[in-house]
Amino acid sequence: MDYEDYRTFKVVRVFGRQPGQLVAITSAYDAAKFVLEEWPSEEAGNKHVMARQILLKCLEGNCSPAVARVAFIEAAKEAGIFMETEPLRPAYTGKPDPKFGRRKTLARDRRPK
Repeated sequence: MDYEDYRTFKVVRVFGRQPGQLVAITSAYDAAKFVLEEWPSEEAGNKHVMARQILLKCLEGNCSPAVARVAFIEAAKEAGIFMETEPLRPAYTGKPDPKFGRRKTLARDRRPK
Protein backbone atom coordinates (compact mmCIF):
# COMPACT_ATOMS: atom_id res chain seq x y z
CA MET A 1 0.00 0.00 0.00
CA ASP A 2 1.41 3.39 -0.98
CA TYR A 3 1.31 6.30 1.42
CA GLU A 4 -1.18 8.05 -0.89
CA ASP A 5 -3.56 5.15 -0.32
CA TYR A 6 -3.69 5.99 3.39
CA ARG A 7 -5.96 8.97 2.60
CA THR A 8 -4.38 11.50 4.97
CA PHE A 9 -6.18 14.27 6.83
CA LYS A 10 -5.58 16.80 9.62
CA VAL A 11 -4.63 15.14 12.92
CA VAL A 12 -7.35 13.91 15.27
CA ARG A 13 -6.45 12.95 18.84
CA VAL A 14 -8.34 10.31 20.78
CA PHE A 15 -7.81 8.59 24.09
CA GLY A 16 -6.34 5.09 23.81
CA ARG A 17 -7.02 2.08 26.00
CA GLN A 18 -4.29 2.89 28.53
CA PRO A 19 -5.12 5.60 31.10
CA GLY A 20 -3.84 8.96 29.87
CA GLN A 21 -2.76 7.56 26.49
CA LEU A 22 -3.37 9.86 23.53
CA VAL A 23 -3.40 8.44 20.00
CA ALA A 24 -2.85 10.70 16.98
CA ILE A 25 -4.86 9.65 13.91
CA THR A 26 -3.67 11.23 10.65
CA SER A 27 -5.30 9.15 7.92
CA ALA A 28 -8.36 7.11 7.02
CA TYR A 29 -6.13 4.03 7.24
CA ASP A 30 -5.09 4.85 10.83
CA ALA A 31 -8.69 5.66 11.74
CA ALA A 32 -10.01 2.41 10.26
CA LYS A 33 -7.34 0.40 12.06
CA PHE A 34 -8.17 2.15 15.35
CA VAL A 35 -11.92 1.65 14.88
CA LEU A 36 -11.51 -2.05 14.07
CA GLU A 37 -8.80 -2.99 16.58
CA GLU A 38 -8.62 -0.45 19.42
CA TRP A 39 -12.15 0.89 19.83
CA PRO A 40 -13.64 0.50 23.31
CA SER A 41 -16.13 -2.30 22.68
CA GLU A 42 -18.66 -1.05 25.24
CA GLU A 43 -18.76 2.30 23.45
CA ALA A 44 -19.91 1.07 20.01
CA GLY A 45 -22.94 3.14 19.00
CA ASN A 46 -24.68 4.08 15.76
CA LYS A 47 -22.02 6.61 14.80
CA HIS A 48 -19.34 3.97 15.33
CA VAL A 49 -21.00 1.65 12.84
CA MET A 50 -21.44 4.49 10.34
CA ALA A 51 -17.80 5.58 10.78
CA ARG A 52 -16.62 2.03 10.05
CA GLN A 53 -18.58 1.96 6.81
CA ILE A 54 -17.40 5.43 5.73
CA LEU A 55 -13.76 4.70 6.56
CA LEU A 56 -13.78 1.51 4.53
CA LYS A 57 -15.44 3.34 1.61
CA CYS A 58 -12.77 6.03 1.86
CA LEU A 59 -9.99 3.43 1.68
CA GLU A 60 -11.65 2.02 -1.44
CA GLY A 61 -11.53 5.54 -2.92
CA ASN A 62 -15.29 6.14 -2.80
CA CYS A 63 -15.29 9.16 -0.48
CA SER A 64 -12.96 11.96 0.55
CA PRO A 65 -10.62 11.84 3.56
CA ALA A 66 -12.40 14.93 4.95
CA VAL A 67 -15.71 13.02 5.13
CA ALA A 68 -13.96 10.08 6.79
CA ARG A 69 -12.35 12.43 9.33
CA VAL A 70 -15.71 13.96 10.29
CA ALA A 71 -17.30 10.50 10.66
CA PHE A 72 -14.41 9.36 12.87
CA ILE A 73 -14.62 12.48 15.05
CA GLU A 74 -18.38 12.10 15.51
CA ALA A 75 -17.98 8.44 16.52
CA ALA A 76 -15.16 9.35 18.93
CA LYS A 77 -17.33 12.07 20.50
CA GLU A 78 -20.18 9.59 20.89
CA ALA A 79 -17.79 7.15 22.61
CA GLY A 80 -16.33 9.88 24.83
CA ILE A 81 -12.75 9.36 23.61
CA PHE A 82 -12.32 12.49 21.45
CA MET A 83 -9.67 14.96 22.60
CA GLU A 84 -10.31 18.55 21.55
CA THR A 85 -7.09 19.84 19.97
CA GLU A 86 -8.23 23.15 18.55
CA PRO A 87 -7.75 25.97 21.06
CA LEU A 88 -11.01 27.63 21.94
CA ARG A 89 -11.47 31.25 20.91
CA PRO A 90 -11.59 33.77 23.72
CA ALA A 91 -15.09 34.77 24.71
CA TYR A 92 -16.49 37.83 22.97
CA THR A 93 -16.87 40.62 25.50
CA GLY A 94 -18.25 43.29 23.20
CA LYS A 95 -15.16 45.43 23.66
CA PRO A 96 -12.67 45.88 20.83
CA ASP A 97 -9.32 44.16 21.11
CA PRO A 98 -6.80 46.73 22.42
CA LYS A 99 -4.32 45.64 19.74
CA PHE A 100 -6.81 46.31 16.95
CA GLY A 101 -5.94 49.30 14.80
CA ARG A 102 -2.54 49.92 16.36
CA ARG A 103 0.18 50.45 13.86
CA LYS A 104 3.63 49.07 14.40
CA THR A 105 6.28 51.76 14.59
CA LEU A 106 8.52 51.48 11.58
CA ALA A 107 12.20 52.41 11.55
CA ARG A 108 11.48 55.29 9.15
CA ASP A 109 8.95 56.73 11.61
CA ARG A 110 11.55 56.80 14.42
CA ARG A 111 14.10 58.88 12.47
CA PRO A 112 14.60 62.44 13.65
CA LYS A 113 13.02 65.01 11.37
